[in-house]
Amino acid sequence: MKYRYQGTITVFLSLILTLILSVILGMTESAAYAAARMKCELATDMSLESVFAEYNRELLSRYDLYFIDTSYGGGTPSLNALKEHMEDYIGYNIDPSKGTFSFIQPADLTGLKLDTLDIVEASYASDASGRVFKRQAIQAFEDMHGISVARSLAEKTRGLISDYDTSGIEDEEPDRRREELEAELNGIDYKIPENPAGNVFDDREGILRFVMNTGEVSDKSLDVSGLISHRSLNKGTGLHGGSVDTESIISELMFDEYLMDKFSSYTDDHEGEGVEYELEYILYGHATDKANLRKVVEKLMMIRYAADAIYIFTDNGRKETVKAISEVVCTLLLVPEAAEAVADLILLSWAYGESVSDVVRLLAGERVPLIKTNEDWRMPLWGLVAIKANARPTGQKGTGLSYEDYLRIFLFTDNKTQKCMRAMDMVEAGMRLTPGNQNFRLDGCVEYVNMSAAMTCRRKYRLTIDRDMSYLSDF
Repeated sequence: MKYRYQGTITVFLSLILTLILSVILGMTESAAYAAARMKCELATDMSLESVFAEYNRELLSRYDLYFIDTSYGGGTPSLNALKEHMEDYIGYNIDPSKGTFSFIQPADLTGLKLDTLDIVEASYASDASGRVFKRQAIQAFEDMHGISVARSLAEKTRGLISDYDTSGIEDEEPDRRREELEAELNGIDYKIPENPAGNVFDDREGILRFVMNTGEVSDKSLDVSGLISHRSLNKGTGLHGGSVDTESIISELMFDEYLMDKFSSYTDDHEGEGVEYELEYILYGHATDKANLRKVVEKLMMIRYAADAIYIFTDNGRKETVKAISEVVCTLLLVPEAAEAVADLILLSWAYGESVSDVVRLLAGERVPLIKTNEDWRMPLWGLVAIKANARPTGQKGTGLSYEDYLRIFLFTDNKTQKCMRAMDMVEAGMRLTPGNQNFRLDGCVEYVNMSAAMTCRRKYRLTIDRDMSYLSDF
């Protein structure tokens, strides 16, 4: 009787053990699958983080920009090179024997094998007409100064531009007014044999020679044909993620301030081999420093001429002086009816002479008020006989707008896309002067990657991991 149930117990334990082993083996397999998937995810994450740690150091050092240069110092940028780097990093993380020289191979319980790796999306710096680059530049400016200071600087520039917009300078057309006065004088029966103010405008063709020592102007040039704004570009998938706006007024102003921080102009100290007037290039895009500087000076002359014309026609003291002179001159020439037109022409000539003095001072690093008062006027009437000799810097800093302030105004009113592309030209030109970056191209520089990796676990399970990453801090 005592051994009657022994066989029954044995059968019962066998059945229970089968269930227990099934549960244990199932849990083990599930744990192995979970471990393999975790390892797959970690390997994918680390590979992506590793390639993003390969940002171009020189680009960060010079321009505070984070991009992966997919040429890796070679000649031609390629996503295949980026893909190979990812595959290599994944290989080291899923295969414990890779890179080891031991005869005893380490155990690999997951048996992971990389089958395929695809870069689904990639965003180049040049995508969206350069807005990927622009967005990083805006964030770099915020990071350099702090968000509150960056926005404060942008608002200060906004106020400067607002003052310019409300000044009425853009509406003033002194050249057209001068042409009308000259036509009026030529229509008088007894034509004035010599325009008493005509010599004032004689040197406008040689504008640089008129306002500076041209021997001090840079004669450097660059080959624009190989720069980003002049060649066919690699195309990525555009902007991805991030909250940095590139289209608002405040963002545009911060981008302009970034350009002012990172690029040189005529009034800066110059070092290195590249072109010296980078901001002037961004504005006008000519291949030589001299051509770009000339365009800026011509625009400065136009603005200052208009501003000085606005003021002088409200200055009763100077108007009375000129009126008395014109009446005497026209009486002697037997054309008293021309006195008013001659007076206005002399006033315009005086305004032009003052504008030459203004530009000379601006180029010397001084400041000039946007709209002047009587105390701000520098050019004496007799100075019109030899404007260049009388248009000299004062040696004092002064008040008002500087050369850089006018560049800020020009940048803000420039075409946004054109400005951004030329800024990238300057980045490429600057980078190509640094060791190992002779063939640097921004349209080969990646900011965002979306990738998909497929792996096999012990030849049984296929695991697919999708990941994306960007240098934007809020992505």
